[in-house]
Amino acid sequence: MPYLLALMVLLLSHQSLAAPSKLQINWAINTAPPFHIVGGPFHQQGLCDQLMLSIQTHLPTIGHQNLLMPQTRIHQALNNKEALCFPCMIHRGQPTKTAVFSTPTHWYRPQGVITRQALANHLTERFGSPLTLTQLLEAKTYKLGLAAGRRYGEIEPLLEPYRKNELIRSGDDGPVALLKMIQSGRIDFTLDYDIILTFLRKTAPEQAKGLVYVPIKELPAPIAGAVGCSNSEWGKQQIELINTVIPKVQTDPAFRHSLNLWFGGQVLTAPSELKTKPKQ
Repeated sequence: MPYLLALMVLLLSHQSLAAPSKLQINWAINTAPPFHIVGGPFHQQGLCDQLMLSIQTHLPTIGHQNLLMPQTRIHQALNNKEALCFPCMIHRGQPTKTAVFSTPTHWYRPQGVITRQALANHLTERFGSPLTLTQLLEAKTYKLGLAAGRRYGEIEPLLEPYRKNELIRSGDDGPVALLKMIQSGRIDFTLDYDIILTFLRKTAPEQAKGLVYVPIKELPAPIAGAVGCSNSEWGKQQIELINTVIPKVQTDPAFRHSLNLWFGGQVLTAPSELKTKPKQ
């Protein structure tokens, strides 16, 4: 099913998503490579694009609608308990106000600091290796950039006090745009997965030069990805359906290919497989 264009985004920014009268899952996507890729040489090859498409393939009797939405609108819709699912969330063992979650779909190497190599050396000398994020934030010396509407799982409580004063990057391709701002010196660091750097190296290698991923002390273990749907009766029903096909999705060649593409062949199928630190 093709992605809906800007008109649908504008409509959805002013309207609520009602539960469909027939069995249908409304899927949110956003412009955040390599999770979702809208356009360019890797169009629809984002790992969450492929996860969503695989689920749709394995639920052929269900209607599916793909909706291109800003990350902030997705978060708002889920909080409002609108009839929406997002294929690219951090797994939680229990429902939250925002969402109910599927069983884990795949695992990420944990989020860390992404910055310039010279600054990374300085930060690890000052705040340790792995880097202590709490101390880095408390220092208030270095400019942090975050993607608008993005939530960071276990470290979200650490970030919340800084959100009002730190640079928040909204708009298309937010995570990658932040990397370019680090490269240009406009900000000093962001927090993200190492696969963001992988995407930039594949699509804009000159802009990726000198950028490195630095592990943080607060996140030593792999992070599970999951589908999230609004915490409503509608959302719970969709999660029950989605959970029935996740074992098939995890072995789907197209989804496995996408994971290999962005994880550089170091794909985790279980947390115990994190045996080495990510390459810097």
